[in-house]
Parts: sequence; structure tokens; C-alpha cells
Amino acid sequence: MLTRLRTNAVGFAAILSIAAIASAQDFSFATPSGQTVTLSSLRGNVVVLLFSGVQDPQRREELAALEKLAKDRYAGKNVKILWVSVSPANEMTNDQLNSLSSSAPSISVVRDTNQAAFKRFSGKVAQLPTIVVLDREGSAFGQPRGGFNPNSDFSNDLGSIIDRLLQR
Repeated sequence: MLTRLRTNAVGFAAILSIAAIASAQDFSFATPSGQTVTLSSLRGNVVVLLFSGVQDPQRREELAALEKLAKDRYAGKNVKILWVSVSPANEMTNDQLNSLSSSAPSISVVRDTNQAAFKRFSGKVAQLPTIVVLDREGSAFGQPRGGFNPNSDFSNDLGSIIDRLLQR
């Protein structure tokens, strides 16, 4: 019995260590102007990552929905919203990213150059767009959400998750 408890305790400790390493892993994104934004620099905030790209026909609607959420509901709060392009620079140029960024000034438009964050956070979903919410410690909260339905109550659905994390 004691051996079984020790084995379970060791296994549980290993799982906790793996979870801590996964949540501590840092990712960096490039802005259209060439600056770097890291997830570690955003800790202390609830972070919304919407992974998308040039192949996503709804990217403008996504940006508009995120902008409205950032400006109307979370201005001045510990919430950071990033629209993350997974498209290579030869498919979506920095000028195109700047154009998208100017249409949504309350959010950050960045590039996941090697798709490392997208691959890590999208899990089995791996579709565009994919929405991931990170808690204040930088850990993914819940499952990634694949797809964007402009006819849904996107702002309130995502807002309820963000509100819950802000109350923690």
C-alpha cells in the first residue's frame, strides 16, 4: 500500500512538473514594425490569442469583433488581445499586417513566424482561426476554440471566459 502511494505521488509530481514546464514555455511574436512581444511580458494579464492568416476569409470580421471587445469592454483592464498571423512573410507582408493593425488599434497584430505558439496551443484543433485564452500566469484556460461564426454571440461568449479569469 505504501509503495503504491509513493508511486502515485511520484507520478503526480511528474505530471505537475510537466505542466509547470509547459506553462512556463515562452513564445515570441513579431510586430509589423519588427519589435518582439513575448508571452512572458504579458503575464499578469488575461491574454486572448486569435490565430489566423491570409487564408482566413473572415479575418476582417475577427479583427472588428476583437477590437470592439477590447475597446468597449476591456479598455483599461488587465486584458491583452492579440490577432496572430500564422502566414509567412511572403504570403502576408508587414505592410498588410500594418493595414490590419490600423483597423484595430486597441489590439496587437503580430506574427507567429515559425508557428510555434500556434502548434503548441491549438492542440488537435489546428484550424484557422483558433482562439486561445491564457490566464494571468500564462497557462491556457480551457480548450482552444476553432472557427469563427460572425452570427454567434462571440463577444459575450469570449467575454464570459475573460470575466471569469479576471475575478480569480
